[in-house]
Amino acid sequence: MNRTDIIAERLANVPFAEIRKVAERATQLEAQGKKVIHFEIGRPDFDTPAHIKAAAVDALDRGFVHYPPNNGIPALREALAARLQTDKGLHYDPQTEILVTAGGQEALYLTFMSILNSGDEVLVPEICFGPFPLVVGLAGGVPVPVPLQADRQYAYDLAAAKRAVSPRTKAILVNSPHNPTGGVLSEAQLREVAAFAAEHDLLLILDDAYDQMIYEGEMISPAAFPGMRERTVICGTLSKTYAMTGWRIGYIAAMAPIVHAATKMQQNVLLSVCSFAQYGAVAGLNGPQDCVRSMMAEFNRRRGLVLELLRRAPGLELTSTPNGAFYVFPRITLPNFTSAQVAEYLLEDAGVAVVDGRAFGEAGNGHFRISYAVSYEDCREGLERIAAAMGRLAASTG
Repeated sequence: MNRTDIIAERLANVPFAEIRKVAERATQLEAQGKKVIHFEIGRPDFDTPAHIKAAAVDALDRGFVHYPPNNGIPALREALAARLQTDKGLHYDPQTEILVTAGGQEALYLTFMSILNSGDEVLVPEICFGPFPLVVGLAGGVPVPVPLQADRQYAYDLAAAKRAVSPRTKAILVNSPHNPTGGVLSEAQLREVAAFAAEHDLLLILDDAYDQMIYEGEMISPAAFPGMRERTVICGTLSKTYAMTGWRIGYIAAMAPIVHAATKMQQNVLLSVCSFAQYGAVAGLNGPQDCVRSMMAEFNRRRGLVLELLRRAPGLELTSTPNGAFYVFPRITLPNFTSAQVAEYLLEDAGVAVVDGRAFGEAGNGHFRISYAVSYEDCREGLERIAAAMGRLAASTG
């Protein structure tokens, strides 16, 4: 073909994920015989618990291999509703107010496709998971970055948010625990952002990917506050909680009109989520939660080690202690080095794959993300390598 307009313009500003680029380069180095410590991928390194896998296998054996309902099998929607009630005191009708999605990212995509008209604005964290502004843009909306306060667990600067509100602002996106920093909002901070959403008549889109991964503080949902249930859309996932990243099981919990619209989108994007995987998810939600507590205890052990070793590393500092997820976001204090240069040096010279902070927005420049979703031993070796490499960089600036 001779046409130059084969690719849609909407993709012009959609880059390939920076995290995947790092992972691919790390794989190339490993193929050359170099050992790489993988701090780049936000994926629990645990196996999916045995009872979840067994339930999926049983569903396969019983012939659950055909199209399930577009909004998810009833048993999973009921299990999700029960878990939301038990964990957060929230009541959602499993028939009309819950939709099963292909992971948390599809939940976000379906949400924005369902609520945004062309030109509608969404307030998003200035440092955030890369797909947040991208899915807003793909839905025809305009992402408006709002600064975060690093010394307050990366809470929104609500004074800046107020200045960013316009007549086109329709929603504000909240992510706590926060990727990439591990920040967790307190109940008071969540009440502040909920009051802000109510004052400006905004929907509150809640990315709940790490809702079970809190080390300090409580699991509190803004949807539980008075008047907030009808304006909150919960985008959740089982990926992190049950080490089910490859299963692609997420959900939306929201008022019926939003779920109805998102289900129509689901019909035309994915049709429905893998049937036997949904039966495994039911077992995860309804079964014993010891597996979750065990994983969290190990993540917390790794967190303590990572924080201890990071504080000894030259040229790095932590603005606050991360209280959730499995990330830390150290700031580079060495002069004359961008975060991209440091991240590349750590990978190529030290064999440690981290993610340049700019992958999470321009305000992330000068930081890099470490995911401690690897073994305790790799956490120790990786941080020791980082400390040695940062020492060499610090010596080179002297």
